[in-house]
Amino acid sequence: MDLEKYKKSYEELQQVQKTKNLDYYAHPSRYYVKPFRIIGDVYYIGDQKVCSHLIDTGDGLIVFDSGFQHSIHLMVQAVWECGFNPKDIKYIIHSHEHFDHIGAANDFKDLYGCKLAISKAGADIFRNRPELVYMEACPYPYASIFQPDIELEDGQILKLGRTSIRCIHTPGHSPGVMSFFFDTKEEGKIYHVGYFGGAGYNTLYKKALIHDGLPLECRSQFLASLQKVRGEQVDVVLGNHPRQNETLEKRERMIADPSNNPFVDPNEWVNFIDTLTEQFNAFMEAGN
Repeated sequence: MDLEKYKKSYEELQQVQKTKNLDYYAHPSRYYVKPFRIIGDVYYIGDQKVCSHLIDTGDGLIVFDSGFQHSIHLMVQAVWECGFNPKDIKYIIHSHEHFDHIGAANDFKDLYGCKLAISKAGADIFRNRPELVYMEACPYPYASIFQPDIELEDGQILKLGRTSIRCIHTPGHSPGVMSFFFDTKEEGKIYHVGYFGGAGYNTLYKKALIHDGLPLECRSQFLASLQKVRGEQVDVVLGNHPRQNETLEKRERMIADPSNNPFVDPNEWVNFIDTLTEQFNAFMEAGN
């Protein structure tokens, strides 16, 4: 196996991705999404590239993922537009340790005093393998890794106000991926919400794993994680990136027909897991 060839190919792939995202770094406000309530106490405060969600627990706010450091102003504006004060954010829970999901964590903590959470496995990457955060792929020069206040264990429940979030370790996309499950209520009905913390498999190319010094077993780990949470009862699926669960398309449908919430679909979770499993198996069979 020509290791240097694989490394060169991977570095070229990273550079192409970096170039594609330059406009987003240069003009983040062009990618702003007017925030909206998904259902119950759950709001979308992300942009066109990366998802972030907010939960109003009745005793403070919880945010999933802090996005990029260069776009923190978009998230702060979104929180205000939802009718909340960023000072009421108590926790930011991170789905995994990649730079596009953790970039603004330190700024949020410095500005508002919130606690920062990530899986213990993700915290271990920060300590022992910080290169796996992929900061070198980020053109913004000041993005930084944060020091977690809370290192989440598999199966841990984080509670605040009326919200209890069950945290499940689902590695694959990265070693530290966690998925989250919690309930919200609307008009007296309880809805089960699910968030798979790392659905992309761009990190699971053979050349990417070799470059990163990670075992090929990460691929079977990804499939095992999908099966681990397949049986969860989920009415509303949240995404890591808008394209993963058609966040923005659903929002357009919601605006067109306010009487029908497209985010509510008890079949979507299993379809999402099964489709991702099928696509990834085909990806591996193709020799990637």
